[in-house]
Amino acid sequence: MADLLQISANEMKFLVKRSVEGLGFTPGDQLGAGARAAACYQYGLANSAVIDAALSNLQAAVTGPVLIDKGDEWLFDAQGQSALVQAELALGAALSHGASAVRVRNTSQGMLVAPVLMAWLSKPMAQGAVQQSMALYFVSQKGDQRCLWLAANGMPLGLYQPKSEVVASNELLVRVAEEDVDAHLITDGADLLGWRERSLDQGLLVDLNLVTRLKTMMMDSFVPESEESRNSGAGPS
Repeated sequence: MADLLQISANEMKFLVKRSVEGLGFTPGDQLGAGARAAACYQYGLANSAVIDAALSNLQAAVTGPVLIDKGDEWLFDAQGQSALVQAELALGAALSHGASAVRVRNTSQGMLVAPVLMAWLSKPMAQGAVQQSMALYFVSQKGDQRCLWLAANGMPLGLYQPKSEVVASNELLVRVAEEDVDAHLITDGADLLGWRERSLDQGLLVDLNLVTRLKTMMMDSFVPESEESRNSGAGPS
């Protein structure tokens, strides 16, 4: 059994953010990665294995998903990038144009976009349109089909196991206005919210190996003190 370390959600945000910064990603990607890693951990949607795999699949040279098709589903290619970063660029582009479904291929850890959808749904729509529920389909770290169903206000309605295959192992799918899901309930929304509340009091239990990896990666984001770094705002204040 792995050694576990108790940290706060804010510590998780910071560690992931600085690790992604060390890989050379933009500030927006850094902040987004930290926020979604911590939130997914709080809701029980991700564990240390998910975060570790997501970090391993990051590629700083990739700047975002590529649009492939605008059919019944808007189809994007994430070019191997895990959903820890940039997946929201595809989802936002498609949903802002009224797409009812968005599929992102060639990605991994699709559950990590859940906090992005929750945040969007919890805020008034820019166009004043009536908000609708969303269903996020992805494959779990163990290879099982999963669906996170979100209410129109962003609150989770439940985590389900679809009765048939909806996404491939390297895909995520978002469907808008999903009135029902053909799936077996695994955990209802109240339990997901309960896990989040408990994490606020008790923190997150994270594998020590992951924390060690994050701390090692984040060291790459520190700039050695020099005249040039001081002039650019880095180093001691």
